[in-house]
Amino acid sequence: MSEVLFLPPQLVAASVPASFDGLVLRSERVERIGDHRWSVWVGAGRLVDREWVGGRRGFLGASAANVELTELLWQRPWDFGVVGSVVLGAHEVRVLPTGPRGGGTVQVTGPEVLDGVQRLGVLARAVAEGLPAGSLERSLLRVELVTGPAVDVVRGELDAEDRRRNPATAQDELVRDPNVLRVMRQFRADGVSFAVRRGEVREPYGAGRCVSVEEATSALACLAPGARLEVAHAADGAAGRERLWADRGGESYRAVFNENTEAVGVLRAVEIARCVRGVVARKGRGKRYGHAHLWRDVPQLAVWAVGRQLPLVELHREGRGPGAVDWDLLVRDRLELLTAGVAEGLREAYEVLRPTAGGRRLRHAEVRELGFWAELMEEYGAAGDAAALDSL
Repeated sequence: MSEVLFLPPQLVAASVPASFDGLVLRSERVERIGDHRWSVWVGAGRLVDREWVGGRRGFLGASAANVELTELLWQRPWDFGVVGSVVLGAHEVRVLPTGPRGGGTVQVTGPEVLDGVQRLGVLARAVAEGLPAGSLERSLLRVELVTGPAVDVVRGELDAEDRRRNPATAQDELVRDPNVLRVMRQFRADGVSFAVRRGEVREPYGAGRCVSVEEATSALACLAPGARLEVAHAADGAAGRERLWADRGGESYRAVFNENTEAVGVLRAVEIARCVRGVVARKGRGKRYGHAHLWRDVPQLAVWAVGRQLPLVELHREGRGPGAVDWDLLVRDRLELLTAGVAEGLREAYEVLRPTAGGRRLRHAEVRELGFWAELMEEYGAAGDAAALDSL
């Protein structure tokens, strides 16, 4: 490849020669980056009437990412180039300055796509399908031009970028939920950190005043008003929580985080879940065999069962005024005794469902299945005990 040519105005013709068969880009701003790179903003229409070469892959058509990018181009063309760029390698680049503010016409000889094949393919297909000319004019793209020895360097770094990128997860999108953001602000005002983002420091609540979104989700899935057994089961593991978070408009997610969710209720749910888990952990310590293994293997089920005994409709309400639930008193003085009774009841129901007489063996993995949870809760009958609040 030849050395980059960045020629001062007096050495350049005033226009592009008619015989030039390379790529011509006209931009209001051309920015030089080092000796072998430029960055220009151009209208998308400058990039559609061309047969592009290069790239590790061809155009992937109706891939999920391309479908979403196509929808963006049709619905909001002015945002099509807000994120991302097209990176082109070239044999030679000439810039013809056209104004005092950095504008210019850029001649690109031998353009090769290093990155951006999918974006260019989406553009070409949209034009073929009748994208209005006005939409094309409103879509601006950043094009990075690379020449000389920088081409191989940039190509190698682009190849490595996929390996270095941390894939996005459903948890990363939680900070886009206004209900979650509102709860974060409420916690912050009370001096408590609600750790929603991946990578945030998660201190124990007693020391660092921190509640993680994983713990909050698991607790609310059992204790939020309107919670369902299948949601509680799903939220017991990382994969299930990810699926729950991924469907932010779904009924299951809305049972956990909605417009009625308050920081005080989230904290109550977490404290209740911690207490219940602590009790069953002590009861299940060392009990790997027999029906008591239930306590060690599925503490989330115990949280759900205890929750059926609590006035969960009041969870997110301030405990003030006549008739209000004194949650502090409930958790401090009554919850451990209630949990111990529920745990024993679950074990007894397990014995009825899966007796070991006659040498029958228990399948420990079965207790983690949703079907078993439903069967056990039906035998235990805890779903009908929520009205027995006077016993607390």
